Amino acid sequence: MKDVHITKPDHELELEKVGIEGFKRIINIKRPPYNYHILVTISSYITLPSNQKGAHMSRFVESINNIPNEISSIKSLAENISINMLKIHGFNCETEIIGELPFKKIKPNGEEEIAIAKIFTKFSTKNNKSFIGISLNGVLACPCSKELTNGLTHNQRGELTVEIDVTNYNIEPFGIIDICNKSFSSPTFSLLKRPEEKQVVEEIHQNPKFVEDANRKCVALLKEKYSGRRCRVKCISFESIHDHNVSAEWKGVL
Repeated sequence: MKDVHITKPDHELELEKVGIEGFKRIINIKRPPYNYHILVTISSYITLPSNQKGAHMSRFVESINNIPNEISSIKSLAENISINMLKIHGFNCETEIIGELPFKKIKPNGEEEIAIAKIFTKFSTKNNKSFIGISLNGVLACPCSKELTNGLTHNQRGELTVEIDVTNYNIEPFGIIDICNKSFSSPTFSLLKRPEEKQVVEEIHQNPKFVEDANRKCVALLKEKYSGRRCRVKCISFESIHDHNVSAEWKGVL
């Protein structure tokens, strides 16, 4: 049977990314003392040379399906898929993975609840670079409004996103989550009874932060724990009294 994929295309142009997107899989991440399941969405691409008409798309699925269900990290999953694709196709591969990571959060009354953070990673065989990222919600209170109103202020939900270079290096995503929670005026919680709500609101007003403050606090805490790693930190404030959002971003070496 003729393999149409390897024939020459009508227009001989190299394509930077050709592959599959939105492939879902449940994986078990096991690295003591952690052991948890996570649903991930996988996108994987090769660089298609100018003289080849198309990629063999079934090979992407085969490569993903050949990865064991139990792995040590989401980072290793991206690396394994990309390296396998390079072997199968013979072309460089980039794999991006996004998932929802459950973690334990301590409420004001001392009880635990399960919260969810967005986790993502990417690995490319072109440069053998890996990064891992976390996005997490928290609460921000405006210091300016507090000053103007003798103690009152507007509050809004914020989002911190951290991307950190983990090439030849492993870090626990829960450490990044802990740093993000400490960088807001307060973490968010799913369930708060009235005494807890009072405590959280008071904490928010006692610890007002601009989006710039949250970003800088996050970077400072990351520097203490992951110094020397290249990193990007972005904080968005979903403003409550404005029709727009505000953001602050830092890039550099911790």
